[in-house]
Order: sequence, then C-alpha cells, then structure tokens
Amino acid sequence: MWIDPERPALAGRSSFGHQQEARMFKFIGGTMGVIFLIGLIVVILLLKLIF
Repeated sequence: MWIDPERPALAGRSSFGHQQEARMFKFIGGTMGVIFLIGLIVVILLLKLIF
C-alpha cells in the first residue's frame, strides 16, 4: 500500500484501527485508575500511621 499525498492522514483509517485505539485507551485508563487507587490507599495508611 502506498501513501497518497493528496489524501488527509485520517481518511484511510479503518474501523479496526479505531477499535484498536479504543482498546489501548481503555487499558491505559484502567492502569492509571489502579495506580491512582493504590497511591490513595498508601497515602491514607501513611496518614493513619503518622496521626
């Protein structure tokens, strides 16, 4: 497949590309959520130890 300079970059995207992108963002979001929750638990436990 060759790249046509006349066509915009996003015009050739298939739905498969969008599905892959959505899956990637879900994974990144879930990972960030888990890291946030673990950090929150650690901070709460540290505060309980201090006070």
